[in-house]
Amino acid sequence: MSGTWDATILLVQAVDEGGSVPIDAIANGNAFDVLASVRIGRNLMQFVDACDLFVSVRNLSQSRILLRQRQSFVLTPQDAPLDQTLQVKFGAGWTADEGDALEVVATFKVTAGANHDYTLARSAAFVVVG
Repeated sequence: MSGTWDATILLVQAVDEGGSVPIDAIANGNAFDVLASVRIGRNLMQFVDACDLFVSVRNLSQSRILLRQRQSFVLTPQDAPLDQTLQVKFGAGWTADEGDALEVVATFKVTAGANHDYTLARSAAFVVVG
């Protein structure tokens, strides 16, 4: 559980492109989205400047990074906590072997002046089919 001075990824999951339900299998090379539900505590939100979401898709079967992306967002300070779902899109065209297990690893960084708060989360594994 995060405190009022913390940022937290509550949940990260791979979903079909434009969807919201976690996937357990994906056709080789298909586009998909990653959703990260994040929370920034009230005290930290009073001083925020920006946040970054770093998303890597790991091929667990081959022990390598398959895809990687970083997205930055500007934040406006407010006297209230922030609960938001951030979306990162991965286009079609990637390749893996049928039966490979994939996993999303996400790191969330919140910047407040010279201070940074980091948190990370992992998704459930999903399988490449076809």
